[in-house]
Amino acid sequence: MRFSSSARYAVSVLASAAFLAACNGGGGSQSTGYAPSGAAPAAHHVDVHSAFPANTSIRPLKNVHRDRAKSEVASNIAKLPRLLFVSDDDTDDVYIFTMPAMQLKGTLTGFAEPQGMCTDKSGNIWITNTETSQVLQYSRAGVAMGSVSTPGYFPVGCAINRTNGDLAVTNIVSTAGEGGSVEVFANASGSGQVLTNPSGFEYFFPTYDNSGNLYVSGTNTSGSYLLSQCSTTSGGCTSMTLSGATVGFPGGLNWDRVNNNLIVGDQGCSEGSCQYTATVSGSTATVSGTTVLDGVSGGICDVDQGTIAPMSKYFAGPCISESSGQASAAARWAFPAGGTPGNSNTTLEFPIGSAISNK
Repeated sequence: MRFSSSARYAVSVLASAAFLAACNGGGGSQSTGYAPSGAAPAAHHVDVHSAFPANTSIRPLKNVHRDRAKSEVASNIAKLPRLLFVSDDDTDDVYIFTMPAMQLKGTLTGFAEPQGMCTDKSGNIWITNTETSQVLQYSRAGVAMGSVSTPGYFPVGCAINRTNGDLAVTNIVSTAGEGGSVEVFANASGSGQVLTNPSGFEYFFPTYDNSGNLYVSGTNTSGSYLLSQCSTTSGGCTSMTLSGATVGFPGGLNWDRVNNNLIVGDQGCSEGSCQYTATVSGSTATVSGTTVLDGVSGGICDVDQGTIAPMSKYFAGPCISESSGQASAAARWAFPAGGTPGNSNTTLEFPIGSAISNK
């Protein structure tokens, strides 16, 4: 069994709390460090495996150095056909890379724990700014455009419904350390409709299918993986069965629009990071294939929230190094082949989320 070092979501809770994630190569359930009483905890462990036991002392955040410089983007960035946006939890920046060459073309600054991201039909990027309970909208040229708020929650993921422009935001937990939620913003504006699963506690990442059905990864009240389907019509979320795979720890979700499959991310599979291809029928998602994502040197790579390309030929996003001598990176893997990235850029320190923007 291979163990990875810690990967974390870092979020200020009443100026002192932090989300921490530590991924382990083995599967199984996780215990979490939330305070069931509703009092804000001193810290919240998003992922607690045997490699990072729940009873150990809270590990302080390391290497966090918020970037105070101004945002910088290349003058021709809006003309580039395809761009990859990747958030960095250590620097509080969002980096913009060309696709497929992975050349750095822009750095957006001024964030407070940027994590999961998504893109709309116009190529605009939505970035969860977890510490301020906001999701910020930027043009593909890096210009701030607007925002929505999730007061009382910490947002970490988002998805756009291509059928009507709705924005779904996953709030991992509340600011009081209680259960999280999904919020759906009609036309990506105004106030969100809050949706929850009676069995759910943490809500990680969402995705929409071609018909506008919403799926969400997370954990239940016991800390085990939970896949949900949510609906604004029903006003809530229901649990789904994932058949053919056991998720060690929740990762991102994607919808393969070409092959009409759900792509389920696992940060704690036996190979490190895996993407499971699943066919959805009713409340069951049946796994038919597994894509293993390796690091830039072939070692273990922790992929929190990656993004499948529009034509489903490749997968791109963050690659947190979990192997000695291997750099963290923004990476591009062949899909569904996986393996070592075909292209990468190792300028990042602790990448978390990603989104692909097409011109």
